[in-house]
Amino acid sequence: MKTFYFENLNVYSDERWEKKNIYFTSDLFVPKHYINRLEERKIEVDQFWMSPGKVYVDIEYPLTDQKLQRHHVRQYLYKGCSLIISVFDLRRNMKWKQDFQCYIESLRGIPIDYMVVPKVNVKYLTVDMIRYFGIKKVPFILVDIHKKEDINDIKWGWLRQMQCVMRIPFAYVKSDLSKLLHEKFNEYNLMELSPPITKHPLKNRSLIETGISPKKGEIRIYGDADFNLHLKDQHKWGKGKIKEDLAPYISVIRGNVVKLNQTILEQKDFGNYCQISIQNHF
Repeated sequence: MKTFYFENLNVYSDERWEKKNIYFTSDLFVPKHYINRLEERKIEVDQFWMSPGKVYVDIEYPLTDQKLQRHHVRQYLYKGCSLIISVFDLRRNMKWKQDFQCYIESLRGIPIDYMVVPKVNVKYLTVDMIRYFGIKKVPFILVDIHKKEDINDIKWGWLRQMQCVMRIPFAYVKSDLSKLLHEKFNEYNLMELSPPITKHPLKNRSLIETGISPKKGEIRIYGDADFNLHLKDQHKWGKGKIKEDLAPYISVIRGNVVKLNQTILEQKDFGNYCQISIQNHF
């Protein structure tokens, strides 16, 4: 096994740019002392700046669309996505657990790492669902609302008790009615992701709250070696925050190059199904 390293590289970390030395193996970021134990190789990247692999929820390009699934995965790879969170619309029936697991299995073989989250109408959300998805180490439950009456007659206290045990947050996509969800979550002190889910990459705060980080979405020791390299002369970086949807020149997932300039390097059966670690670990 080899250790690769970048020296004195501009790295986007904790929403700011700073000079760092980065060390990684074929799959993980590692501490500096690894270069004393393994064969090492310095990579010259004077023309590049580094940012973490992005984490998207497939709001814009849903993977549930079987006919366009390959195309949609390529869209996310092009953007520098290293983990896609696919939303599965959970129907109210007796076999919702089986349906959820079948959808996870249907994604096996896609060329990107993935998670799956359930989308549930708030009036159908149950204590059993919170328990089940917490045990399955799902990052969050996407709660939906179709009309104002959906929030009536819900046992909010029961939901809160189970959520406190399982530590799985609720999330929602901003809509005309999502404010009602936010108000109820606040009233009953329920854990919710902030900001709401959008077509843009998840923020650092959401990665931590869900437990997606440190494995994914950040450049941290023993996290997956996912990163993007941007040509520093191609964009005006300044000292501000990185543009969320800026397409990188090179994308790497678990030490493997998956994008080079305009070319997507798909690898069949490359993607891994991922689970969260511990929420709010920092």
